[in-house]
Amino acid sequence: MKPDLPMLDVAFISSPFDHWAFCRAHAPLFFSEGNGFWVASRHEDVEALLRNTSVFSSASGPGGYITNENNRSPQDTAGFLPLLQNDPPEHTRLRSLMSRSFTSRRIAALKKPMHAMAENLLEGLLAKLERDGQADLYADYASPLPVNVIATLLGIPESFYERLVFWNQALGMNSNPDTQSNLTNEMDEALAAVISEKRETPVDDLIPALVAIADEEGQRLHSDELLGFCKLLWIAGNETTTNLICNAALFLQSHPEILQQLREDKSLIEAFVEESLRLDGPVNGLFRRVAHDYHYKGCELKAGDNVWLLFGSANRDESIFPNAAEFKLARKEAQHLALGKGIHFCMGAPLARMEARVAFEHLVDVMHRFKIDDEGGKRIPIAILRGWLSLPVVPVTE
Repeated sequence: MKPDLPMLDVAFISSPFDHWAFCRAHAPLFFSEGNGFWVASRHEDVEALLRNTSVFSSASGPGGYITNENNRSPQDTAGFLPLLQNDPPEHTRLRSLMSRSFTSRRIAALKKPMHAMAENLLEGLLAKLERDGQADLYADYASPLPVNVIATLLGIPESFYERLVFWNQALGMNSNPDTQSNLTNEMDEALAAVISEKRETPVDDLIPALVAIADEEGQRLHSDELLGFCKLLWIAGNETTTNLICNAALFLQSHPEILQQLREDKSLIEAFVEESLRLDGPVNGLFRRVAHDYHYKGCELKAGDNVWLLFGSANRDESIFPNAAEFKLARKEAQHLALGKGIHFCMGAPLARMEARVAFEHLVDVMHRFKIDDEGGKRIPIAILRGWLSLPVVPVTE
């Protein structure tokens, strides 16, 4: 029996775990004829291929494939998002510039306003719940919290928030290439206007810092690189944290004993976030393109082939994580791949982790007041990401 990954099937998108387990047990690296790409599902292989950047290129883009009525084929969108879709030496140059501006000091400065944002958003959610009899955890909390944080980091005016949130969602969900192109152009124009304003009137936020560091080193950022950095932070930064908050909140609802533990001892939230990333992370996997013919564990990978690296499956590998399907708050293993590995380890990981910790420091205190109606919610309808577009909540009735 061959593995089956029905990428567009609603049931698979909702619960891919049995499929992943079958792959790990019977075909840890195999070519999916129906999808037209290789699939790596074990931790050992996913990590090894992630680290081998000379063979497994990031230039095929994070989405990896597009779907039309005739076929599913790799989508070459290299350059759309710097770092995520660059290989060395360009990746090395750009990551160096980014790391010098995206500093721990700059991230730490966001912590206090982040707490205020979380408090305000939850107050709004609870007020809406009382007024209307329902609210939405995604729309009223999990999405706007990272949006506000990234916007503050970049110095994006509040007047842009609503449009950028819409474009962020539509770019990932819309399968029409013409519509996506139009939305991309609109997002580019809006962010370019913000960048232009920052160049003319520098303030202490990330965009002027990037420009200044690059100029000081004589490595002036091209306009498309600076724009790409902004899009990377906006899209990837918001998507990852939003999905993590939604997935982890749903888990807590079904495990009230853990919710009670976190409420009583909030120092446990850091471990809760890590185990949530491992067990139900925001990104199921990303793609790499094979740069040249390569023999690996009996498989002949050809130049131009694409490989789906299943982070989510690797994080449930029993050889690394004993009783991997179980949530263990005291789990000591720290090798999960939810945020990548090697040179492509998520640069925004410290910020995402802090956002999630702050989000749950406030959320655990009020979850007893509502019930998440996941059956009435809407999942992200693609198999690469794991998250929600809507998660209604209703009041808890005595």
